[in-house]
Amino acid sequence: MTYKTTNPYTGEVLKTFDDLTDAQLEAKLQKAQSAYEKWSKTSFEERAAVLKRAAELMTERREKYGAINTIETGKPLQIAVWENDLCADIMNYYADNAKELLKPHFIKTDDKMAGNAVGIYQPLGIIYEIEPWNVPFFQMTRPTAAQLMAGNVVVLKHASNCPQSALAMEQLLKDAGLPEGCFQNLFISYEQSDRLIEDERICGVTITGSTEVGRGVASNSGRALKKHVMELGGSDAMIVLPDADLQKAVQGAMLGRLTISGQVCASDKRMFVHESLYDAFIGGVTQAAAQLKAGDPLDQTTTFGPLSSMKAANKVKAQIELAVANGAKAVEIGPEVPADSAFVRPTLLLDVTADNPIFQQEIFGPVMMIFSWNDEKEALKLANGTSFGLGGSVYSENVVDAARVAAGIEAGAISINQPTMASPAIPFGGIKESGYGRELGAEGIREFTNQKYINSANLDMDQLFAQF
Repeated sequence: MTYKTTNPYTGEVLKTFDDLTDAQLEAKLQKAQSAYEKWSKTSFEERAAVLKRAAELMTERREKYGAINTIETGKPLQIAVWENDLCADIMNYYADNAKELLKPHFIKTDDKMAGNAVGIYQPLGIIYEIEPWNVPFFQMTRPTAAQLMAGNVVVLKHASNCPQSALAMEQLLKDAGLPEGCFQNLFISYEQSDRLIEDERICGVTITGSTEVGRGVASNSGRALKKHVMELGGSDAMIVLPDADLQKAVQGAMLGRLTISGQVCASDKRMFVHESLYDAFIGGVTQAAAQLKAGDPLDQTTTFGPLSSMKAANKVKAQIELAVANGAKAVEIGPEVPADSAFVRPTLLLDVTADNPIFQQEIFGPVMMIFSWNDEKEALKLANGTSFGLGGSVYSENVVDAARVAAGIEAGAISINQPTMASPAIPFGGIKESGYGRELGAEGIREFTNQKYINSANLDMDQLFAQF
């Protein structure tokens, strides 16, 4: 595998990087293990000082890192810069809250044999992160901030098309004072990655990626009996109830589906709109899309950029053709885009039936499947009718109705009157083929800790508790 930066807008290969040799990889693993033995013994205050400084540097370098992000992914610069602000928020959240999230807790029982217990959280060791390209800095920060604050160390395999983003994060943490070896980028092949999962020094694996890739990583991790977290594909459902605020629904659809040209796992891809609002909703997104400006994503005025590559664009176009071949109607909206480029013009897929093969696929591009409904139970059945279960949303001005429908959607995260939004304090993850485990919040930092319980029936437990 060759790691290279290819500008999606121009198609120009800007820089390439060689894979690590096996000897180089082994040296990095040894360095990580040595770093863990020291880092795991540091205090929360010492770790927090590093993360706080990293957040400051991320903010100071937001424009610089935003440009790297845009050049490697094709997303508009303004969105790339915002991504770095979110990263700083996550770093600050865990720096401020890790000690409380991982504090020892007392368990009182009536068991005279076992007695009472103290629960503590301890780090595991080296955590292996496999991350995708679509929001490269966010994908790195989300698990890394938590695991460093938990006392673990990290080795990272980022996507092959965003090597400079990975190197930038490595340098950022080094400049923030993170000891050598606590966070290391790895330019490795798929074969090396598989062997790395099996290495006894790796204590946990986390991946964000497609369901197909996740199956392989989960299989390898399971065979090696490694704890793993899977954040995989999604085809989120958006349910618009008859009392919904149409403007909120249209804005949510545009923000959640077209912000990064549709290249987000957790975004509403299938919109189920009540028949009374269906035509107005289509008119609303059509009008909103007309305001988008397609062009060079480094231009501050550009609001709609290319997909990450010609390969990605061609896949989305083929999926649109598949949908149409099976009875759907494709309606292009928004600005004209260059032919023979990585751009895909925003598209509405209408008249999609549940037996259309596209219904079961994730479209990683600027495509909205829009359905009309008049029976809530049927709408929920269709919303839950895929193998995915990552996120979703409900639009209603009635809190009772919104809560009922949100509870009925099979997914790990549901938003009301807004698209799925990442928050440092709110755990995120999916069910079914969208994965398992959680990142962010309390669950995110506890995923790769040893939750140890120490009990006694004949010691002073108050004194024992005080030791932790």
